Amino acid sequence: MNIQKTNHQLLELYKSKYPNLSKSLTEKNKSLEHSDKATNPLLLKIDEKYANANFKIMFFGQETNTWLGEQNNGEFSGQIEPVYNLYEDFFLSDNCYSYGGQFWNGVSRSVQLVEQELNEKVGVVWNNIIKVGKCGKGAPFASIQEIQFEHFNVFKEEIEILKPDLLVFFSGPNYDSQIKKAFGKIENITVDGFTERQLCEIEIPNLVRAFRTYHPNYLWRNDINKFLQPIVARARRICINV
Repeated sequence: MNIQKTNHQLLELYKSKYPNLSKSLTEKNKSLEHSDKATNPLLLKIDEKYANANFKIMFFGQETNTWLGEQNNGEFSGQIEPVYNLYEDFFLSDNCYSYGGQFWNGVSRSVQLVEQELNEKVGVVWNNIIKVGKCGKGAPFASIQEIQFEHFNVFKEEIEILKPDLLVFFSGPNYDSQIKKAFGKIENITVDGFTERQLCEIEIPNLVRAFRTYHPNYLWRNDINKFLQPIVARARRICINV
């Protein structure tokens, strides 16, 4: 995978969507208190670790809060380049893992188990199912989410560009409606030993294999390895084309 070409494709995708997104979010933010205002969107970028990996996973969280807080108090700025570069500073540099949050611990554990199973390094890209969060904590208002899904529903294009072998949604069952808005028609397939809310395989037409389980905050309290083992097993089957 050519790093420069891939990142250029991502950046051009975002630039093509930004004018309408910017117009709608800027207008919406005028009517909201600071903590409820839309922050900047999560824009993806890759490095050599992802590009050179033989097996690639895209991990989805829920939403990002106060993204690019150094500018405009984290409120949506309408700029692309600073937001795009923030991904490298926070994620590609591995600074995210120094925060010690359970989400990042969950990603780290997942990668560790898959690498042990496959006996090779795994490429990782981080995404959020709600790409435009808010300046305060938690999910943004439904009206902000509607703007995202109308003007910045770039998930399928991101996957086409980045070509992950597996998607893992650490978003929990309460975000299934957002997954459906992002990808359209999907089917949740139960996994033996788990309820659909706990863990399911998601069938997304014409896309790669995917799983959805709880946010790692829950998983760490409930034997996280048990929830990850079916995902690890699927990674093995993908590698041997089964």
